[in-house]
Amino acid sequence: MTIVTAEPERVQIQYTGSFPEPVFGVLGNPAKLYANLLRHLAPFGADVRSLSINLSVLAEANVSCLLSSAGFGSVRVWLDHLEVLLPNAESRRQVEQVIDHAWSVMLETDESLRPVRHAITLFVWARFKDETFSSYIRKFVTTPPNDTRWKAVVEFRETAENGANIGSVHLEEAATIPEGLFLRSVVDLGAAVPEMRELVPRFMERLSAQLKSLDLELPLRVE
Repeated sequence: MTIVTAEPERVQIQYTGSFPEPVFGVLGNPAKLYANLLRHLAPFGADVRSLSINLSVLAEANVSCLLSSAGFGSVRVWLDHLEVLLPNAESRRQVEQVIDHAWSVMLETDESLRPVRHAITLFVWARFKDETFSSYIRKFVTTPPNDTRWKAVVEFRETAENGANIGSVHLEEAATIPEGLFLRSVVDLGAAVPEMRELVPRFMERLSAQLKSLDLELPLRVE
């Protein structure tokens, strides 16, 4: 099939790094965590006003730090995982820098905060270059004829040899871009990321394979 290009207009990234066990002690006494969040995330706009803690419901307990200079993203430490959210990611380099600094916060605060499993979710709102969503999606599915109430939504799931889900790609028409594309890619990297510098390259490798299978090209900014 012919490769179709969609130009991203907005990119959102969410990284989840799971801890070996719940970090009750760290959230119960978060002073060192606060200090490291401010020290490492200051380049992204973090200050004392960026910090907050939610202990009202145990299962939802978390410490968060807003990043005003990184598209109002956030770094959030939950009981069982680290979350880095960049709702308006500017480039691959920015993503790598923010996640790198977030990892530094974890490792310098307490060894219990070292993530042992990793997953990245990519959200993209894009405009097709020489195509429309309606024609592109017909490669995979068609809606009932002569009925505009139906909208095509497609999700493919990627499985390992043992049948476990290790990724997925969701495709539908972007609500804010007529005949544009909304794509959500989930990549479960598992425990196979011993060092932070390998995280984003491994994700990009898996993402490229997903897009190739869909005959789709998304030129994401590197710098």
